[in-house]
Amino acid sequence: MDFNKLTDEEIVEHYKNSAEATAYLLEKYKNFVKAITRSYFLVGHDEEDLLQEGMIAVCKAIQTYNGRSSFKSFVYLCVKSRILTIIKSNNREKNIPLLNYISLSTFINGIDKTEIILSTDQDPETSYINKETEEEIILKIKNSLSDFEYKILGFYLQGYSYEQIATFTKKNVKSIDNAMQRIRKKVKAVFNAV
Repeated sequence: MDFNKLTDEEIVEHYKNSAEATAYLLEKYKNFVKAITRSYFLVGHDEEDLLQEGMIAVCKAIQTYNGRSSFKSFVYLCVKSRILTIIKSNNREKNIPLLNYISLSTFINGIDKTEIILSTDQDPETSYINKETEEEIILKIKNSLSDFEYKILGFYLQGYSYEQIATFTKKNVKSIDNAMQRIRKKVKAVFNAV
């Protein structure tokens, strides 16, 4: 079957129980899921962990899609919901008052887009203190990065590959990889110091 001739919605509607169709959609949405999950940082886990969870969410999206929105929008919601659930669960298990999760998308274009998950049973004072702490963490991360690293992080969080970032910055791929390794270490160091 040539699935390229069908829309994603048609594939899901007519072939949702087909292993071939599922494999096709998983491959098609892998980079999309990678772009979603790469903007989250979870202490003690690597990108692959969240990517795998995101791909599981795509499988569930295939089985539960109801046609009320585009399939891509539905996948986005399913993946994001699964990632946030995992992060909440991880934080409950560790019983950490200050969350070890921060969406690094906060740095895109200097606009504060931070997503911090707060427990719904917190009082307003605790929420305010956590918000202040969140802002301090964001500032510490931003201040710990060089201008080059900050620029690389911005491209990375927009979903660009190392090769694309290398082209934009006129650097080689190894330089980009090295910069991302430094960025990860600096972000972890900021969290460990909190």
